[in-house]
Amino acid sequence: MAETILVLEDDPAMQSFLVTLLKTHQHPVVSFSEGLLAMQHLVSQRVDLVLLDLGLADLDGQSWLQQIRQWTEVPVIVISARHGEQDKVQALDNGANDYVTKPFSANELMARVRANLRKTQHQAQVFAFGEVQLDPVLHRVIKAGAEVHLTKTEFQLLLLLMRHVDQVLTHNFVLSQVWGKAYIDRPEYVRVHMAQLRQKLEDNPAAPTFLKTEPGVGYRLKV
Repeated sequence: MAETILVLEDDPAMQSFLVTLLKTHQHPVVSFSEGLLAMQHLVSQRVDLVLLDLGLADLDGQSWLQQIRQWTEVPVIVISARHGEQDKVQALDNGANDYVTKPFSANELMARVRANLRKTQHQAQVFAFGEVQLDPVLHRVIKAGAEVHLTKTEFQLLLLLMRHVDQVLTHNFVLSQVWGKAYIDRPEYVRVHMAQLRQKLEDNPAAPTFLKTEPGVGYRLKV
């Protein structure tokens, strides 16, 4: 199956060129000019690679990168008219896999597309378990059709677990990702917030079905 590519570009002429080029190389393509709509598509649909223009109408491309990197590792190639070294460094620091400056040749771009698709094997994002659904764009959690209020920390913890479904996450890994490295070796922070998540999301918090403890190691989301 050919890899699906999402094009996020608000210039109509450039968007049309990119879509035509990718389809010529047999790639299914979805295209957007607004960052929020593109994010919403990423949540619900399979995408294997993103071509991102930094100059979007509704939000800055750098901010868009930072937001999606909270919940997906889909490869992103930035395509930008910004030639400054600082823009490139910032994009790479924010999670871009590659950076192409305009103007560029069709052959160069397709070579970079092929290279990034080879390097990263697509992993589907799982944003649901049992009766729980998580929307990483709107920062909403729904259980059995009703919205569940989570604190910012609880939401980040749940999102981390959902990004690593069926993987054991150590206390220190969770602490570094959610609280920061200054909180390493403070497992009580994780225990308290996991207990709160279980109270809100598990039918039987005392015997959780999904939010599992791995004794002496950490936690796992079992689906």
